[in-house]
Amino acid sequence: MLILLSGLSAFHPVADESQPTGYDLAAEVNAYRAANGYYQLSPNSLVMAAAQTHAEWIVATGQGGHIGAGGSDETTRVSWTGYGGGAEIHCDENWASGQTISEVMYGAWSDWTHQEVMLNAWGNRYTDIGGGVAARGDGRYVFVLNVCMVVGQGSGGSVPDTGSDALATTDLSNYVYSVTRATPLADGTIKHTVLYGQTLTSIAEAYGISIETLRELNNMAADDTVIWAEQELLIQAGTGTEEAQVSSTPGATATTQVLPTMTIPSGTVTPQPTPVNTRDGLSVKTLGIWLVGISAVGLAVVLYFAFVRK
Repeated sequence: MLILLSGLSAFHPVADESQPTGYDLAAEVNAYRAANGYYQLSPNSLVMAAAQTHAEWIVATGQGGHIGAGGSDETTRVSWTGYGGGAEIHCDENWASGQTISEVMYGAWSDWTHQEVMLNAWGNRYTDIGGGVAARGDGRYVFVLNVCMVVGQGSGGSVPDTGSDALATTDLSNYVYSVTRATPLADGTIKHTVLYGQTLTSIAEAYGISIETLRELNNMAADDTVIWAEQELLIQAGTGTEEAQVSSTPGATATTQVLPTMTIPSGTVTPQPTPVNTRDGLSVKTLGIWLVGISAVGLAVVLYFAFVRK
């Protein structure tokens, strides 16, 4: 029995003490923020749990990306942990595969977009941080970084002047997208998905509406200017009917198909429809009259010979 147990223990996976953890990742990112003049983010166990779960999901499924289990995004996954206690939250996320934290931070995450998540996050005052690390089994790991906040409760920590922002690199133009108007839905509804670098102003101008209208449609405060990449904004409310016909051209406005009507001038007689049940050019009604007439004549002849001639 002892020999058997010893043999089985040989197949039990041994924890890799050298494997980095989510807390290691969070600490490295906070150190990087401090070196660039940004305030520190608080490691949060719930955000950590969401990041770790997504890292393990990527390894298990082989599907890299920000869309995870059940089609979820990072904010949804963090909300599943109970973070925010039911209040509105928002998160951003980085992920990459590599051998070390430094490799992904200064390699895969060296472009402007990923730098924004680690540092400025498009001006969002994120407060909490979480990291996840999952081993791939080939000496490499999947790293997931989440930065989050409860909306309206951003941090008041220090940030550097815009001019000294370490993110302003030549990669900027590769990640700032112009606004392409969305195709209306069948009922006329128009929704726009925000891309990196887009602002309320640029979106409102593209759709020909005011910023005030855009805020009202999306229940935003009168002075709110913060929007997030992949956020969905309502541009135009639909009619709720199925009659609306939509052009397939992106950016086209919805139009309602109206069937033409005929107006009959006063004093005129409404034209009667031509009979449609005809036989050899005669209507059924006309044929019936002829048949009745012939039958009457025939009956008269029969009566004549039966009584008069008799």
